[in-house]
Amino acid sequence: MRKRLLIENDISELDDFQKILLLNKRKLSSDEVEFKSDNYKDKIDINLVRAQHDGLLFDFDDLEQFLKFFFPEVFEEGSDGEWDAVNYDRMYHGSYDWEYECSDRATDDWSEGYVLGYFCNQASLKLKELLKIIAPSLVDNISDDGRRIDDESEITDVLDKFFSGLGYEANDIICLSRANATDEGAKQGIIDAYCETLSEFGIEKWGKWCFGLYFISWGNLVQLYVENGEFDIKAIDVILKAIDKKFRHTLPDPYEMEGYFMDNDIFNSESCQKLEDLIDVYIEKAEEDLNPEYIVVMEKLTKLGLFSNRGVEIPGQKGLRIKAEQVDPETLEVKYIVGSNSYFGDRQYGLSTVDSVIAMATQPSLFNPADFRIQPGQLKQ
Repeated sequence: MRKRLLIENDISELDDFQKILLLNKRKLSSDEVEFKSDNYKDKIDINLVRAQHDGLLFDFDDLEQFLKFFFPEVFEEGSDGEWDAVNYDRMYHGSYDWEYECSDRATDDWSEGYVLGYFCNQASLKLKELLKIIAPSLVDNISDDGRRIDDESEITDVLDKFFSGLGYEANDIICLSRANATDEGAKQGIIDAYCETLSEFGIEKWGKWCFGLYFISWGNLVQLYVENGEFDIKAIDVILKAIDKKFRHTLPDPYEMEGYFMDNDIFNSESCQKLEDLIDVYIEKAEEDLNPEYIVVMEKLTKLGLFSNRGVEIPGQKGLRIKAEQVDPETLEVKYIVGSNSYFGDRQYGLSTVDSVIAMATQPSLFNPADFRIQPGQLKQ
């Protein structure tokens, strides 16, 4: 009788392990106990945990709450990990803006040529047709089957010289296609990593949906205590300690998720025909609108490397470089810059014919770059 009165009247004096043993033997009501945490009380919401007749029930609103509870060190509030939890939650619920992430990097990716790596073979062959018109010297950079593209940044640089809008339109197609091709794969990756993998600790998903209800029986909780070897710590801490020690399922950082989970078949079905059609538009534009003499001028300057960021060094004048900025499609005059070293320090701007600019770059004794000097404001933007 004395032992029974101890249990009924002094439950607050019992540690969690003692409570669990009594609950498992049906000698204590789940309505009379609650489970808290010593080590994680400032990091997790203990109100998510409810004692049931047969074990502990965890009730989460979403993935973010699930991650912060079971992995408090990884997804700690106020840390970068908390923002990762927010992003994973958005990915799981289909509200993550993959297209924005792509667009945010698109300008740099285009100028560096990376975007051309997303062109399917057919679109690459269309691009090869366009280069035959505007930059014949770059045609061989694309293989005859469209599988290989070399010196991509040189190609995008030339495309920008002729068609300032092409890069933006290509990026729009590619970013939307990448988003559509990543959405489901990322969600499935999250499910595979976290939805039911806590079962190895005796924590089972309840119901149809992931990241809602989870349950651990009293018997499985006792087993975690036995494996841990310490019986005077809180039940929540035993669970979290076991997960922290043995859980091996992880996800890439949010910014890497696309690289792991994008479906290439979906991407190609979304983007390939659209990119072909886009390049067709610019092939027609090149054939109808561009002055053939303008194309010849552009080709001459491109072959010499005068459109590259570094330009070319003027022979006989150490450290002095020249590069072409743009060509007027009507007058065919070349706007150029002369300056010291690859950064074009102490730069001077000039305007002259293509032959004069080529002569400056190859036969400096014949022309003085300063003879054609203009003010920067005279250059059309």
